[in-house]
Amino acid sequence: MVRVAFLWIVLIGGLIGLSALTACGGSGSAAHPDGPVPAERVPVEAEVRPGLIELRRWREPRQRVVIDRAGASIGPVGEPLVRKVFVEPGRLQDLLFFLRTYAPFRQRSPVGELAFGGQGPVKTGAVEQRMILEWARKVAAEVEGASDASYGLVLAWHRGEAAGSCDDVAVFSDGEVRASSCSREGESRGRLRPESLARLDQWYDRLKPFQQTAGVEAGRGRVPVRLTFAGRGSHDPSPEDVAALQALAAALHRELSLRRGDAAPPQPVAPGTTAVTEELDSDGAPISEAPGPDLLIGPLPAGRLPLPQAALPEYIPPPPPDDDDEAAPPSL
Repeated sequence: MVRVAFLWIVLIGGLIGLSALTACGGSGSAAHPDGPVPAERVPVEAEVRPGLIELRRWREPRQRVVIDRAGASIGPVGEPLVRKVFVEPGRLQDLLFFLRTYAPFRQRSPVGELAFGGQGPVKTGAVEQRMILEWARKVAAEVEGASDASYGLVLAWHRGEAAGSCDDVAVFSDGEVRASSCSREGESRGRLRPESLARLDQWYDRLKPFQQTAGVEAGRGRVPVRLTFAGRGSHDPSPEDVAALQALAAALHRELSLRRGDAAPPQPVAPGTTAVTEELDSDGAPISEAPGPDLLIGPLPAGRLPLPQAALPEYIPPPPPDDDDEAAPPSL
């Protein structure tokens, strides 16, 4: 609960700075500067190698980042790389999921090049490639110590205000979702399905940053809902946009609670009121026993077959140096 609530506070504080940064062609998670990169500054192409993700940044300082199961090797292009371990414990799980699910690809953009050595059966589209690129950039920032817990945060949602009766959701540009509640310790973690992430990307590219407080019916009163969105677009959000983002966040919190094995999350109670025993949808029908919306990658509903997974090599060697490197990165 503490982590997600902290992320929500940090995102609110950074909206003004994010707006200025976006106007200059960047963002807190996915900068896409305009203009071609001069040919003389383009480094040697990254090589797609099984089991590795390599990211090369073309703007100064030009860097090379190679991610494998042991962590990340990072350093200036043309110089020896330094091995660093993952900062977040869930990053190895993320990497294995990507490698076992998606087929290899190379992506070039104004900010650099990504070479993905996946060994899975699923061919990536633009959404999946962007997801993996954003994840690699986040990992690089983490191991360099250049980011805090809010790096890449796009959506923060908080419902409720009474002690022991509040919920939080944080959604990041790489599709990572974190949810927590005042009523229990720890947080749940998941990842948006590509179709869900594509919808979020559309909002992110189109809408300006905003924050809004509204209310939802709960129990016998209204509970405040605070929504903060770090978009990089130029359009003001419509009431329909705000309602859809609020609904998405609430659905993600419910689904993560169910995937964690919890009972349906308790309904927030307005101060001075008592909660009713059933939660009703817009038509007045009880939804307390309704299945989750299946917005996340993760434990699959009954009857759905998992994607086939390719076996990883027994050992993934450290990445070799560039041709002009003086020495290879340190081995483990």
